[in-house]
Amino acid sequence: MIRSRHGRVLLVPVLLLCGISLLTLQALFSPEPMRIPAGAAIKQFGFMAVGLVLAWLTLKMGYTRIGRLAYPLFAFCLVLLVVLQIGKYVKLSFVPYRNGAHRWIEIGSIQLQPSELTKIAYVLALASYLKFRKNYRTFTGLTVPFLLALVPMSLILVQPDLGTVLLFLPVLFAMLFAAGAKGKHLLIIILLGTLSLPFFWQHIRDYQRLRLVGMVLQSQTLRSYFEKHPDQWQWFRPPKTESAAWFHELRQWEVQAGYQLVHGKAAIGSGGMAGQGWTNGPFVEYEFLLPERENDFIFAIFAHQWGLIGCMVMLLCYAAIVMIGMDIAMVTKDPLGRLVAVGITAMLGVQTLVNLCMTVGIGPVTGITLPFVSRGGSSLAAYFVCIGLLISVAEHRPISMAKAPFRFDNEDDVG
Repeated sequence: MIRSRHGRVLLVPVLLLCGISLLTLQALFSPEPMRIPAGAAIKQFGFMAVGLVLAWLTLKMGYTRIGRLAYPLFAFCLVLLVVLQIGKYVKLSFVPYRNGAHRWIEIGSIQLQPSELTKIAYVLALASYLKFRKNYRTFTGLTVPFLLALVPMSLILVQPDLGTVLLFLPVLFAMLFAAGAKGKHLLIIILLGTLSLPFFWQHIRDYQRLRLVGMVLQSQTLRSYFEKHPDQWQWFRPPKTESAAWFHELRQWEVQAGYQLVHGKAAIGSGGMAGQGWTNGPFVEYEFLLPERENDFIFAIFAHQWGLIGCMVMLLCYAAIVMIGMDIAMVTKDPLGRLVAVGITAMLGVQTLVNLCMTVGIGPVTGITLPFVSRGGSSLAAYFVCIGLLISVAEHRPISMAKAPFRFDNEDDVG
């Protein structure tokens, strides 16, 4: 076995982000942060301990052994997603309806979010499919990889969970590109996807439309324009929504659908260069000012307390994870290991980017969490499994005398 000294360096930025999470939750939920441990912080620390154990178990098993179970794991996750859909129509005690969605399976005190596990299983299944094939070098050969993505995407979208769905296609494209798929084929698919956007727009829910339109409605000038030109605003109206109700959504956007986005940006801006200080600031003291401040919008609270300097430290941690992950991918010659590393790194990077763009207002509010920082159990455990897989690829690469993976000779370059 070839071992690398670089894999466990990943734990440095990961543990720094975990420390940021604990500090933020302590500030938000403890009446006396300097003296009384917050229950949320204690619970998060417990999840982190469980996550570290899972990362260690993943490392001990090794990505090659786990890769042999990729298809059964993926099938099991799809079954769990189907169970969630059954729970929408047949009342199941272990499938709760929470925050307008069926996303969790509860067994006693254990809460499981199947979509978090599905993301990892998807990367493993796709890597297992692509590792020795050349047919994805043809346009028709991309059918199976896209089906592997579209099936879980469809099941997750109807929960509904738009944020998680947004992760699958970037991960798919990153892995296909790393595996040697032709750029022209990927560009054709992107073009077809772009042409399908009107169909997608007609079939998403009203509140999802408002979240997407919210990126435009942040501008007071544009809101005033739409009020003066209601015919232009009507173009965005869902088919089943009355005209008067849709116009009301425009006038009340800042205090209703756009409330979270507006206040999240205000929290970030109020941090300035050095922040309000740990446990200080109105967005820490008053929960009503920013809903979901410990989950989706935790970056806004961190920026509020620690300012631009603190945000740069956080961003450097995420940049380090992505850079180390890509370095691991580039130096391994094992096709499965390379694809797993690319998929996991892309997933963590894209999820971080989507959350940050959402918080600062240049992306739709999707409800996606910030890796290693947002409050949560299933998601945190999944992130640590991802880190375990990356370290495993770095430290358990099989010796290979073959040429670098996914290098194609001219006679193999078909399609």
